[in-house]
Amino acid sequence: MHISGVGGIWPATLTPFTPDGRVDDDALAAHVRDVAGTPGVRAVVVNGHAGEATSLDRAERTQVVRVAVAAAGEVPVVVGVVADDTRQACALARDAAQAGASALLLFPPAVFAQGAGARPDMAHRFVSEVAAASSLPIVLFQLSRASGLAYSTDTLAQLCTDVPAIVAVKEGSDIPEFYEDNLRALRALPRPVTLLSSSNSWLFASLAYGADGILSGLGSVAAGLLVALHEAVARGDLAAARAVNERLVPLCRAFYRAPYLDAHNRMKTALHLLGRLPHPDPRPPLLPVPADDTARIRAALLASGLLDAGHSSSFPSP
Repeated sequence: MHISGVGGIWPATLTPFTPDGRVDDDALAAHVRDVAGTPGVRAVVVNGHAGEATSLDRAERTQVVRVAVAAAGEVPVVVGVVADDTRQACALARDAAQAGASALLLFPPAVFAQGAGARPDMAHRFVSEVAAASSLPIVLFQLSRASGLAYSTDTLAQLCTDVPAIVAVKEGSDIPEFYEDNLRALRALPRPVTLLSSSNSWLFASLAYGADGILSGLGSVAAGLLVALHEAVARGDLAAARAVNERLVPLCRAFYRAPYLDAHNRMKTALHLLGRLPHPDPRPPLLPVPADDTARIRAALLASGLLDAGHSSSFPSP
């Protein structure tokens, strides 16, 4: 399916597991159908941070892609490529293409945090080799400066110039100044490259800067609210955008806080509380969220209007 130039909302989906720790195909298919069926969703993402990709082996990652492609229908499926070496990244890219993916979301290898910024040729070779491994378009993941994995603005622009397979950037610099610099650099390119914000603590502001859409795990829980926020900003209706943002803020504050490794774990708990996920537990070494966290998530769902006070989940409480 065609993915180039597509903005809008791209939820990063979660990976449900059975009580004995296997990938739950039925729950995954239901989750993807639910998210992909939200009006305004333009693509769904699997095997990213939200999907606990690093806990999945190669066969499981392919399994997730096949289930998601079948469940998403006409909505494109974008597959995260998370690997610590180029050979594995290329293999995952080929696997995704063979399983029916429409595009790749390419993560920088974790080793880049040790100083790859001083070796832009290293990033260039890595991205170029993964691009050559399949015919799929690439969404480049620009991580936060704090992670040590962010590309400099110059490197980001050069990658987009030299690697035509790059059609979009997931922009998560997490600092408005850097975000705006990258946005300006992408807009100055001789061809269009979509910018998708993942600035989860300031999504409203990032859209006001001029993003083309949002790619976020938050969409696994609140895709409809992200669509409403994006559409309100796009038509210049700031009052409507502020009203949607008021509903999103409680969720963002409940999910994105220390310890941050629990962010997507908390989203699983939220879907369980909403009756949309049978088993919220992550795969070890991650652990289920504690009771006080569950209470905070429930309060956020109530404040956002996603959960009614009288609602009772169809699943047992975690």
